This record gives sequence, structure tokens and C-alpha cells, in this order.
Amino acid sequence: MRSSKQAQQRSRAQLAAAVVGVDAGKFKHCLVVRPRGGADSKPFTFHTTRDGFDLAAEKILAVSGGAPSSQILVGIEFAGVYGFTFAYYLQQKGFQVVSVLASHSKRWKEVMHSQAIKTDEKDAGTITDLVAIGQFVSFPFLKKEYAELRYLVSARDNVSIQRTAALTRLKSVLQVVWPEFEQVFPKFHYITPLKLLARYPGPADLLKAPKRQVLKLMKEISRNHLGETTYQQLVAAAERTVGLPIAQGALKGEIPLLIEQIDVFARQMELIETRMEEVLGTLPEAEFLLSIPGVAPVSAAVFLGLIGDPQAYESSQQILKLAGLSLVERSSGTAKGQPHISKRGKPLLRKQLFMLALRAVRSDGMFRDRFVRHVARTGGKKLPVVVAVAREMLCLMFNIARERRCYTVEPPKRQNRRTEVAA
Repeated sequence: MRSSKQAQQRSRAQLAAAVVGVDAGKFKHCLVVRPRGGADSKPFTFHTTRDGFDLAAEKILAVSGGAPSSQILVGIEFAGVYGFTFAYYLQQKGFQVVSVLASHSKRWKEVMHSQAIKTDEKDAGTITDLVAIGQFVSFPFLKKEYAELRYLVSARDNVSIQRTAALTRLKSVLQVVWPEFEQVFPKFHYITPLKLLARYPGPADLLKAPKRQVLKLMKEISRNHLGETTYQQLVAAAERTVGLPIAQGALKGEIPLLIEQIDVFARQMELIETRMEEVLGTLPEAEFLLSIPGVAPVSAAVFLGLIGDPQAYESSQQILKLAGLSLVERSSGTAKGQPHISKRGKPLLRKQLFMLALRAVRSDGMFRDRFVRHVARTGGKKLPVVVAVAREMLCLMFNIARERRCYTVEPPKRQNRRTEVAA
């Protein structure tokens, strides 16, 4: 399948009236045009503005000898978010747009120049070389709903990272201000300990506060789950604290500020996830993905946001590769390597699938029985089995979303055979 696809890509590049390589930057892009049967143009640098894009399109068409834009193949090496606006501009103009991986261009430069030369002009020529030999991947022009989900997934991940950083900072501050607090509340990131810390950030603050006031706050926040016993534990921890006296000033004052940040991030996360569920409801695959046991709306939204339209893929192998869950092996001569996942792909998608796999192998999970059997075969090794479940979960979600059918315990073909036998 791989060789067939590469042959199709080479044929596509050979049949193009011209191939173009674009090195994307923040303020300027640089391109090189190679018309079919002709020499490369001189590198052309243009600004990332409407006027600059217009000049670039005119340059490409002029060097291509009057060929229509639909017959011109443009490969772009994206630098983060830079280059996306030009890609969509070219698509609207009718150009064929593909993506060239930065890792490929780096290795190709070393092959051609025997050293890692780095200039925009050289990079544009290298990208042109790769497009001409079919070394590119399709660029995902997403529909509005899928694109919005992708942006929301990115925003959610960014908020999650910031919240984790604030919690990590809070934990480090507590280690010198009031280290015993975490012994009373091992999961101090829950709402009750955070609210208590916001009101009483140091041991002295708790000891000064009236008992009735502390108990009232504790019972209100925990909905009467915590009371006298927890209060006595906190008082004992405050009285025998080994917290640094020099940390009971400005550093202690940072605790309420950190908790305020954590609250803001929690509200932002809630808003983002609500919007994700709203967008998910507009997509035709939503109801089918949600029919899978253990797949929540946010999980389905992350999945569709990261892969885009399932109809754009030909097989589940492409999705496994996208997630970095495809199997690779390093063997040479008598040395036989063990198959392992490539981890080359979207780490967010891989993380989401791993979390879904952990849910699926719990005592009430859909893959629990299979998990127990395979763990017994691997001698008690659980991680490889969880990874295998993640791969199977990804293929299941993709097939159901692409075929737009509800989840069934047995695959559709097997169900059909049994129905025919019964008839």
C-alpha cells in the first residue's frame, strides 16, 4: 500500500505543469518554482500580506508558462502556525497544496550539501526537490466544524498545561510554607483543600481562626463529608508544622494567587468543553461515536478535532500512523528487534487514546476480559496490553465514525453471517 501511494504521489508531481517549494516564515515566505522540463526560478521572497500573496501567485503563474493554477503543485514546509494563511489563500486560487515535513527537508539538505545549510533560499529549493519526487503529505483543508474543534482541542490542551503548572507551583510552595497540609489532603487539587488554603494559606492563619468558622466552611464546601476529625488533623498539622518561618510572608501570600489562577483555568476548561460539545453535536459522526461504551462527548470531540473528517482517510492504518500508534521494528542481520509504536504523530491523540484504553480495561470496561487474558500471556506486563487496546480503540472509533454506524458487540460482517444462518 505504501509503495503504491508513493508511486501515485510521484506521478502526481510528474504530471504537474510546475512544482513549487515554499519555506514559510513569520513575516516573509520564500518560494522556488520548477516548471515541468525547465530550470528552477530564482528564489522569490514575499511578505505575509495580501499584496505579498498576490505577487507570489502572479510569480508562480508567470514562471509556469501560463498553465492553470489547478495544474500546479505547491508544497509548503510549515513553521508552526506560519504558512497556514498562504495555504488557504492558494487553495482559494485553485492551486494544489501539499505539505512537506521539516524532518524530510533537513535530511535532504544534508544529502545534497553534505552539511546542514540553513537559509530561506536553500530551504525553498530543498522543498521543491522533495515535492518533485513525491515526498509530501496531503494538507488537511478542514471543514469549518472540524477546524473549530481542532482549535478548541488546542485551547483546551493549553489551559490544561497552565493549570498543571500552577498546581505544580502550589505544591512546591506548600513544601516550605506548610508541608503537613498535603499529608492531611493528599489530593490537594480538589475543591475543598483549595478553598481552605485560599482562606487559610498558612498554619498560623488556621490556628488564629475560630473553630466554628473553619468547620462551617469545611462542611459547606465538602457537603458535610468532612468535619471534626479533619479539623483536628489540620490543627495538629498546623501546631507541629516544620514550615519555614521566613516563608510565612510573601511566599505564603502567593498561595491565594495561585489558587485564583487555578479557579480561572477550571472555568476556562468548562467553557471550552461546553463549546466542544456544542460543535460536536453538529457533526454527523457524533451520535455513532457516543454509542461506544466509555466514549464521552469530550473524547469524541478531541478525536474528530485531531483527525478531521474521517471520510478523508482510506484505512485505519493511516489513522494509526497519524496517532503515532503504528508498529515499527528495527532489525538488521542476526539482530531481531521487537515491534513497538512509532510515537511519530499527534501526541494529543495518542494521549487521549491511552486514557480511553485505561477506562476500557477497568473492571467494568469493554476490553476487561481481553485485557486479563493478554496480561496473563505477557507474564503480567500491563503496559503493552494497554497500548494494544489503545490501537484497537482507535481503529474502532475510526471505523464507526467513517461508516456512520452504531457500536455493536460483534463486527457487522459476523452479525450478518449469523443472521443468515438463523434464517
